[in-house]
Amino acid sequence: MGNIILVGMMGSGKTTVGRVLAHLTGRNFIDTDYLIEKKAGMSISDIMKMRGEDYFRRIEKDAIMSLMPGQPSVISTGGGSVLDNDIFLFLKSIGTVVYLKASASVLYKRTVNSDVRPLLREGDKFSIIQELLQKREARYLESDIIIDSDIAAPQEIAEKILAKVQL
Repeated sequence: MGNIILVGMMGSGKTTVGRVLAHLTGRNFIDTDYLIEKKAGMSISDIMKMRGEDYFRRIEKDAIMSLMPGQPSVISTGGGSVLDNDIFLFLKSIGTVVYLKASASVLYKRTVNSDVRPLLREGDKFSIIQELLQKREARYLESDIIIDSDIAAPQEIAEKILAKVQL
């Protein structure tokens, strides 16, 4: 089996679950947000503030499309990356795509106090989350595996993923 790729909204647990999953499987953990920050030499918040979302999406696509892990890895992606059809098809070609599904209310609770979520900086955070989820949900549902991440602890979510992924 190839890579395990985690997709979903900000606050769905992709990074936290990804680290647990990597530990359980002995695989490397790759966070595409980290790759983007490394490539740009600044935080995602700064990229969005100084260069805008279009620029961010371009370097996000470059970072993801250049992923060629030498060994099977656990990969955490940015919440909006899968809206790009090329990215989504590429991710599906290099592994199993797992959607960590969370409700808008849970996503809000997990992100409301975060100052590193550029898309939640201005306006009503709950409404923004609902709108983003509505725009992205259809694509997320095209994933190979869907796991509810509303209630379960990261360890439990990782174990559910392992039960469904053929390693």
